[in-house]
Amino acid sequence: MSKHIRRVVLLVAPVLALAAVAPAPSVAVTQAEVDEACGEYQDAVDILDAAVAERNEAQAEVAGLYADRDVIAGRVARLQDQIAERYEELEVLRQAVVDWAVESYMTAETEISGLVLRTKSLDELVTSQEFINAITTERVAAVDRWRLILAQTEVMEQQLVEEETELLILEIRAEQQAGILAAATDEALYASRQLEGECSRLYRQRQAELARARALEAARRAGPAAGVGPGLTPGFICPLDPAATSFINDWGFPRSGGRTHRGNDLFAPRGQPIYAVGNGTVLLTQGGRGGTALWLAADHGVDYYYAHLDGYASGIASGVRVSRGQVVGYNGNTGNARTTPPHLHFQLHPRGRTSSPVNPYPTLVRACL
Repeated sequence: MSKHIRRVVLLVAPVLALAAVAPAPSVAVTQAEVDEACGEYQDAVDILDAAVAERNEAQAEVAGLYADRDVIAGRVARLQDQIAERYEELEVLRQAVVDWAVESYMTAETEISGLVLRTKSLDELVTSQEFINAITTERVAAVDRWRLILAQTEVMEQQLVEEETELLILEIRAEQQAGILAAATDEALYASRQLEGECSRLYRQRQAELARARALEAARRAGPAAGVGPGLTPGFICPLDPAATSFINDWGFPRSGGRTHRGNDLFAPRGQPIYAVGNGTVLLTQGGRGGTALWLAADHGVDYYYAHLDGYASGIASGVRVSRGQVVGYNGNTGNARTTPPHLHFQLHPRGRTSSPVNPYPTLVRACL
Protein backbone atom coordinates (compact mmCIF):
# COMPACT_ATOMS: atom_id res chain seq x y z
CA MET A 1 0.00 0.00 0.00
CA SER A 2 1.46 3.39 -1.00
CA LYS A 3 1.94 6.21 1.49
CA HIS A 4 -0.83 8.19 -0.25
CA ILE A 5 -3.30 5.33 0.12
CA ARG A 6 -2.42 4.95 3.82
CA ARG A 7 -3.03 8.67 4.37
CA VAL A 8 -6.37 8.42 2.59
CA VAL A 9 -7.44 5.58 4.88
CA LEU A 10 -6.51 7.65 7.93
CA LEU A 11 -8.60 10.54 6.63
CA VAL A 12 -11.59 8.44 5.55
CA ALA A 13 -11.89 6.52 8.84
CA PRO A 14 -12.92 9.48 11.04
CA VAL A 15 -15.27 10.72 8.34
CA LEU A 16 -17.06 7.36 8.25
CA ALA A 17 -17.18 7.24 12.04
CA LEU A 18 -18.66 10.75 12.10
CA ALA A 19 -21.34 9.73 9.60
CA ALA A 20 -22.33 6.70 11.69
CA VAL A 21 -23.69 8.74 14.60
CA ALA A 22 -26.70 11.02 14.84
CA PRO A 23 -26.01 14.74 14.24
CA ALA A 24 -25.21 16.65 17.41
CA PRO A 25 -27.23 19.68 18.46
CA SER A 26 -26.10 22.93 16.92
CA VAL A 27 -23.41 24.64 19.00
CA ALA A 28 -21.29 27.73 18.61
CA VAL A 29 -18.49 27.26 16.09
CA THR A 30 -15.16 28.96 16.73
CA GLN A 31 -12.89 30.30 14.02
CA ALA A 32 -10.26 27.77 15.17
CA GLU A 33 -12.70 24.92 14.42
CA VAL A 34 -13.38 26.34 10.96
CA ASP A 35 -9.64 26.71 10.30
CA GLU A 36 -8.99 23.14 11.46
CA ALA A 37 -11.75 21.63 9.31
CA CYS A 38 -10.71 23.62 6.25
CA GLY A 39 -7.07 22.73 6.90
CA GLU A 40 -8.00 19.05 6.91
CA TYR A 41 -9.89 19.60 3.67
CA GLN A 42 -6.81 21.17 2.08
CA ASP A 43 -4.73 18.21 3.26
CA ALA A 44 -7.27 15.89 1.62
CA VAL A 45 -7.06 17.89 -1.60
CA ASP A 46 -3.25 17.55 -1.57
CA ILE A 47 -3.60 13.79 -1.03
CA LEU A 48 -6.13 13.60 -3.86
CA ASP A 49 -3.75 15.46 -6.18
CA ALA A 50 -0.95 13.06 -5.26
CA ALA A 51 -3.24 10.05 -5.76
CA VAL A 52 -4.31 11.35 -9.17
CA ALA A 53 -0.67 11.83 -10.18
CA GLU A 54 0.14 8.32 -8.93
CA ARG A 55 -2.85 6.95 -10.79
CA ASN A 56 -1.72 8.66 -13.99
CA GLU A 57 1.73 7.10 -13.63
CA ALA A 58 0.10 3.72 -13.06
CA GLN A 59 -2.07 4.17 -16.11
CA ALA A 60 1.07 4.80 -18.16
CA GLU A 61 2.60 1.63 -16.70
CA VAL A 62 -0.58 -0.30 -17.44
CA ALA A 63 -0.50 0.99 -21.02
CA GLY A 64 3.09 -0.29 -21.29
CA LEU A 65 2.09 -3.64 -19.85
CA TYR A 66 -0.70 -3.99 -22.38
CA ALA A 67 1.69 -3.01 -25.18
CA ASP A 68 4.08 -5.75 -24.03
CA ARG A 69 1.15 -8.11 -23.87
CA ASP A 70 0.26 -7.30 -27.47
CA VAL A 71 3.85 -8.00 -28.59
CA ILE A 72 3.88 -11.32 -26.75
CA ALA A 73 0.44 -12.18 -28.06
CA GLY A 74 1.79 -11.63 -31.58
CA ARG A 75 4.70 -13.96 -30.89
CA VAL A 76 2.33 -16.55 -29.45
CA ALA A 77 0.16 -16.40 -32.56
CA ARG A 78 3.19 -16.81 -34.85
CA LEU A 79 4.48 -19.73 -32.80
CA GLN A 80 1.10 -21.39 -32.97
CA ASP A 81 1.06 -20.98 -36.76
CA GLN A 82 4.61 -22.32 -37.10
CA ILE A 83 3.87 -25.29 -34.87
CA ALA A 84 0.75 -26.06 -36.90
CA GLU A 85 2.79 -25.94 -40.14
CA ARG A 86 5.39 -28.30 -38.68
CA TYR A 87 2.73 -30.72 -37.54
CA GLU A 88 1.35 -30.75 -41.06
CA GLU A 89 4.80 -31.46 -42.50
CA LEU A 90 5.46 -34.00 -39.77
CA GLU A 91 2.24 -35.80 -40.63
CA VAL A 92 3.35 -36.06 -44.28
CA LEU A 93 6.72 -37.50 -43.23
CA ARG A 94 5.08 -39.82 -40.74
CA GLN A 95 2.83 -41.21 -43.45
CA ALA A 96 5.87 -41.68 -45.69
CA VAL A 97 7.64 -43.70 -43.00
CA VAL A 98 4.54 -45.79 -42.54
CA ASP A 99 4.47 -46.40 -46.29
CA TRP A 100 8.17 -47.39 -46.28
CA ALA A 101 7.64 -49.77 -43.42
CA VAL A 102 4.66 -51.36 -45.11
CA GLU A 103 6.51 -51.55 -48.41
CA SER A 104 9.58 -53.12 -46.79
CA TYR A 105 7.45 -55.61 -44.94
CA MET A 106 5.51 -56.54 -48.08
CA THR A 107 8.70 -56.95 -50.13
CA ALA A 108 10.19 -59.02 -47.37
CA GLU A 109 13.09 -56.70 -46.68
CA THR A 110 14.06 -58.78 -43.72
CA GLU A 111 16.16 -56.20 -41.90
CA ILE A 112 13.57 -53.41 -41.96
CA SER A 113 10.68 -55.83 -41.43
CA GLY A 114 12.31 -57.07 -38.24
CA LEU A 115 12.82 -53.53 -36.98
CA VAL A 116 9.19 -52.67 -37.65
CA LEU A 117 8.02 -55.69 -35.69
CA ARG A 118 10.34 -55.01 -32.74
CA THR A 119 9.57 -51.27 -32.29
CA LYS A 120 6.56 -49.95 -30.41
CA SER A 121 6.17 -46.62 -32.21
CA LEU A 122 7.20 -44.71 -35.28
CA ASP A 123 9.25 -42.32 -33.17
CA GLU A 124 11.20 -45.27 -31.77
CA LEU A 125 11.61 -46.67 -35.26
CA VAL A 126 13.03 -43.56 -36.90
CA THR A 127 15.38 -42.88 -34.02
CA SER A 128 16.88 -46.35 -34.36
CA GLN A 129 20.35 -46.34 -35.90
CA GLU A 130 19.60 -49.76 -37.39
CA PHE A 131 16.68 -48.20 -39.31
CA ILE A 132 18.93 -45.41 -40.61
CA ASN A 133 21.54 -47.90 -41.71
CA ALA A 134 18.93 -49.97 -43.54
CA ILE A 135 17.22 -47.23 -45.58
CA THR A 136 18.29 -45.33 -48.67
CA THR A 137 20.02 -41.95 -48.66
CA GLU A 138 16.82 -40.26 -49.83
CA ARG A 139 14.90 -41.72 -46.97
CA VAL A 140 17.65 -40.81 -44.50
CA ALA A 141 17.23 -37.15 -45.50
CA ALA A 142 13.48 -37.39 -44.88
CA VAL A 143 14.04 -38.99 -41.48
CA ASP A 144 16.58 -36.31 -40.57
CA ARG A 145 14.01 -33.70 -41.51
CA TRP A 146 11.49 -35.47 -39.27
CA ARG A 147 13.91 -35.44 -36.38
CA LEU A 148 14.66 -31.75 -36.93
CA ILE A 149 11.00 -30.87 -37.04
CA LEU A 150 10.33 -32.87 -33.88
CA ALA A 151 13.14 -31.04 -32.06
CA GLN A 152 12.06 -27.61 -33.35
CA THR A 153 8.47 -28.29 -32.45
CA GLU A 154 9.40 -29.34 -28.92
CA VAL A 155 11.38 -26.09 -28.45
CA MET A 156 8.56 -24.01 -29.92
CA GLU A 157 5.98 -25.66 -27.69
CA GLN A 158 8.09 -24.97 -24.60
CA GLN A 159 8.57 -21.37 -25.75
CA LEU A 160 4.84 -21.11 -26.36
CA VAL A 161 4.09 -22.24 -22.78
CA GLU A 162 6.56 -19.66 -21.43
CA GLU A 163 5.17 -16.87 -23.59
CA GLU A 164 1.57 -17.69 -22.66
CA THR A 165 2.52 -17.75 -18.96
CA GLU A 166 4.22 -14.36 -19.26
CA LEU A 167 1.20 -13.03 -21.10
CA LEU A 168 -1.13 -14.18 -18.31
CA ILE A 169 1.12 -12.62 -15.65
CA LEU A 170 1.19 -9.31 -17.52
CA GLU A 171 -2.59 -9.22 -17.78
CA ILE A 172 -2.99 -9.99 -14.05
CA ARG A 173 -0.46 -7.29 -13.10
CA ALA A 174 -2.13 -4.73 -15.32
CA GLU A 175 -5.58 -5.45 -13.89
CA GLN A 176 -4.33 -5.39 -10.30
CA GLN A 177 -2.42 -2.15 -10.76
CA ALA A 178 -5.35 -0.44 -12.43
CA GLY A 179 -7.76 -1.65 -9.73
CA ILE A 180 -5.56 -0.57 -6.81
CA LEU A 181 -4.95 2.90 -8.19
CA ALA A 182 -8.58 3.45 -9.14
CA ALA A 183 -9.64 2.50 -5.60
CA ALA A 184 -7.01 4.80 -4.08
CA THR A 185 -8.19 7.71 -6.18
CA ASP A 186 -11.83 7.00 -5.34
CA GLU A 187 -11.04 6.93 -1.62
CA ALA A 188 -9.08 10.18 -1.85
CA LEU A 189 -11.89 11.83 -3.79
CA TYR A 190 -14.47 10.62 -1.25
CA ALA A 191 -12.37 11.90 1.67
CA SER A 192 -11.84 15.30 0.06
CA ARG A 193 -15.54 15.69 -0.70
CA GLN A 194 -16.52 14.73 2.84
CA LEU A 195 -14.02 17.12 4.37
CA GLU A 196 -14.95 19.83 1.90
CA GLY A 197 -18.54 19.45 3.10
CA GLU A 198 -17.45 19.68 6.75
CA CYS A 199 -15.33 22.75 6.02
CA SER A 200 -18.19 24.40 4.14
CA ARG A 201 -20.74 23.47 6.82
CA LEU A 202 -18.67 24.86 9.67
CA TYR A 203 -17.82 27.99 7.70
CA ARG A 204 -21.49 28.64 6.92
CA GLN A 205 -22.47 27.93 10.52
CA ARG A 206 -19.75 30.26 11.78
CA GLN A 207 -20.90 33.05 9.44
CA ALA A 208 -24.53 32.50 10.43
CA GLU A 209 -23.64 32.67 14.11
CA LEU A 210 -21.64 35.86 13.61
CA ALA A 211 -24.55 37.36 11.70
CA ARG A 212 -26.94 36.25 14.45
CA ALA A 213 -24.71 37.81 17.11
CA ARG A 214 -24.64 41.07 15.17
CA ALA A 215 -28.42 40.98 14.74
CA LEU A 216 -28.95 40.28 18.44
CA GLU A 217 -26.69 43.15 19.36
CA ALA A 218 -28.56 45.43 16.96
CA ALA A 219 -31.89 44.32 18.44
CA ARG A 220 -30.59 44.91 21.96
CA ARG A 221 -29.52 48.42 21.08
CA ALA A 222 -32.80 49.18 19.26
CA GLY A 223 -34.91 47.84 22.13
CA PRO A 224 -37.65 45.18 22.22
CA ALA A 225 -40.24 47.32 20.44
CA ALA A 226 -38.09 47.49 17.29
CA GLY A 227 -38.22 43.71 16.78
CA VAL A 228 -35.44 41.86 14.93
CA GLY A 229 -34.08 41.85 11.43
CA PRO A 230 -34.60 39.04 8.90
CA GLY A 231 -31.14 37.64 9.58
CA LEU A 232 -32.36 36.21 12.90
CA THR A 233 -35.42 34.48 11.42
CA PRO A 234 -34.29 32.87 8.15
CA GLY A 235 -37.11 31.22 6.20
CA PHE A 236 -39.79 32.61 8.51
CA ILE A 237 -43.34 32.20 7.13
CA CYS A 238 -46.67 33.64 8.27
CA PRO A 239 -48.20 31.48 11.05
CA LEU A 240 -51.68 31.88 9.47
CA ASP A 241 -52.94 32.17 5.93
CA PRO A 242 -52.18 35.83 5.13
CA ALA A 243 -55.47 36.14 3.23
CA ALA A 244 -57.45 35.01 6.29
CA THR A 245 -55.78 37.07 9.02
CA SER A 246 -55.43 40.67 10.10
CA PHE A 247 -53.19 42.25 12.73
CA ILE A 248 -51.69 45.55 13.82
CA ASN A 249 -48.62 46.56 15.77
CA ASP A 250 -50.23 46.08 19.19
CA TRP A 251 -46.93 45.43 20.96
CA GLY A 252 -46.92 47.19 24.34
CA PHE A 253 -50.68 47.81 24.50
CA PRO A 254 -51.89 47.89 28.11
CA ARG A 255 -53.32 44.76 29.65
CA SER A 256 -55.02 43.94 32.97
CA GLY A 257 -52.98 44.09 36.15
CA GLY A 258 -50.64 46.74 34.77
CA ARG A 259 -49.17 44.40 32.21
CA THR A 260 -48.35 45.29 28.60
CA HIS A 261 -48.88 43.20 25.48
CA ARG A 262 -45.72 41.16 24.85
CA GLY A 263 -46.62 39.96 21.35
CA ASN A 264 -49.03 40.54 18.45
CA ASP A 265 -52.59 39.24 18.03
CA LEU A 266 -53.44 37.81 14.60
CA PHE A 267 -57.23 37.61 14.13
CA ALA A 268 -58.68 34.88 11.90
CA PRO A 269 -61.75 32.61 11.75
CA ARG A 270 -62.01 29.90 14.37
CA GLY A 271 -60.42 26.66 13.25
CA GLN A 272 -58.10 28.36 10.75
CA PRO A 273 -54.91 26.22 10.41
CA ILE A 274 -51.88 27.55 12.25
CA TYR A 275 -48.44 26.76 10.78
CA ALA A 276 -44.94 26.20 12.08
CA VAL A 277 -42.98 29.29 11.05
CA GLY A 278 -39.78 27.23 10.77
CA ASN A 279 -38.29 23.79 11.29
CA GLY A 280 -37.95 22.85 14.93
CA THR A 281 -39.32 21.07 18.00
CA VAL A 282 -42.59 21.79 19.80
CA LEU A 283 -43.48 21.92 23.49
CA LEU A 284 -47.19 21.89 24.41
CA THR A 285 -48.65 23.82 27.34
CA GLN A 286 -52.16 23.95 28.78
CA GLY A 287 -53.89 26.35 31.16
CA GLY A 288 -53.20 29.86 32.41
CA ARG A 289 -53.65 32.98 30.33
CA GLY A 290 -52.44 31.25 27.15
CA GLY A 291 -54.96 28.41 27.33
CA THR A 292 -54.12 25.76 24.74
CA ALA A 293 -50.66 26.86 23.60
CA LEU A 294 -47.31 25.66 22.32
CA TRP A 295 -43.69 26.70 21.99
CA LEU A 296 -41.73 26.18 18.80
CA ALA A 297 -37.96 26.00 19.29
CA ALA A 298 -36.83 26.75 15.73
CA ASP A 299 -33.58 25.36 14.39
CA HIS A 300 -32.38 28.89 13.61
CA GLY A 301 -32.22 29.65 17.33
CA VAL A 302 -35.41 31.66 17.93
CA ASP A 303 -38.30 30.39 20.05
CA TYR A 304 -41.91 31.27 19.19
CA TYR A 305 -44.96 31.16 21.46
CA TYR A 306 -48.43 30.38 20.05
CA ALA A 307 -51.36 30.99 22.45
CA HIS A 308 -55.20 30.68 22.58
CA LEU A 309 -55.32 27.71 20.16
CA ASP A 310 -58.62 25.92 19.66
CA GLY A 311 -56.69 22.63 19.54
CA TYR A 312 -53.59 20.87 18.26
CA ALA A 313 -53.17 19.24 14.87
CA SER A 314 -53.02 15.45 14.66
CA GLY A 315 -49.64 14.05 15.67
CA ILE A 316 -48.48 17.16 17.49
CA ALA A 317 -47.03 16.39 20.91
CA SER A 318 -44.24 17.68 23.10
CA GLY A 319 -40.84 16.77 21.68
CA VAL A 320 -42.14 16.22 18.13
CA ARG A 321 -40.13 17.77 15.33
CA VAL A 322 -42.09 19.79 12.79
CA SER A 323 -41.28 21.25 9.41
CA ARG A 324 -41.79 24.80 8.28
CA GLY A 325 -45.35 25.16 6.96
CA GLN A 326 -46.65 22.11 8.85
CA VAL A 327 -50.02 22.58 10.56
CA VAL A 328 -49.48 22.53 14.33
CA GLY A 329 -52.89 23.70 15.59
CA TYR A 330 -56.06 25.64 14.92
CA ASN A 331 -57.10 29.19 15.70
CA GLY A 332 -59.28 29.76 18.77
CA ASN A 333 -59.73 31.87 21.90
CA THR A 334 -58.82 29.62 24.84
CA GLY A 335 -57.32 30.92 28.06
CA ASN A 336 -57.96 34.54 28.99
CA ALA A 337 -59.05 35.25 25.38
CA ARG A 338 -62.38 33.44 25.78
CA THR A 339 -64.33 36.73 25.66
CA THR A 340 -62.54 37.96 22.50
CA PRO A 341 -62.84 36.96 18.85
CA PRO A 342 -60.63 33.98 17.88
CA HIS A 343 -57.04 35.04 17.41
CA LEU A 344 -53.46 33.79 17.70
CA HIS A 345 -51.29 35.49 20.28
CA PHE A 346 -47.77 35.26 18.84
CA GLN A 347 -44.49 35.98 20.63
CA LEU A 348 -40.88 35.98 19.40
CA HIS A 349 -37.98 35.19 21.77
CA PRO A 350 -34.64 35.67 19.95
CA ARG A 351 -32.53 34.12 22.72
CA GLY A 352 -34.81 31.23 23.62
CA ARG A 353 -38.06 30.95 25.51
CA THR A 354 -36.50 31.81 28.89
CA SER A 355 -35.38 35.18 27.49
CA SER A 356 -37.51 38.30 27.12
CA PRO A 357 -39.63 38.58 23.96
CA VAL A 358 -39.27 41.30 21.34
CA ASN A 359 -41.87 42.85 19.09
CA PRO A 360 -42.75 40.27 16.35
CA TYR A 361 -44.53 42.87 14.21
CA PRO A 362 -41.62 43.66 11.81
CA THR A 363 -41.10 39.91 11.29
CA LEU A 364 -44.82 39.27 10.73
CA VAL A 365 -45.12 42.19 8.32
CA ARG A 366 -42.32 40.80 6.15
CA ALA A 367 -44.00 37.35 5.99
CA CYS A 368 -47.74 38.07 6.13
CA LEU A 369 -48.30 41.31 4.19
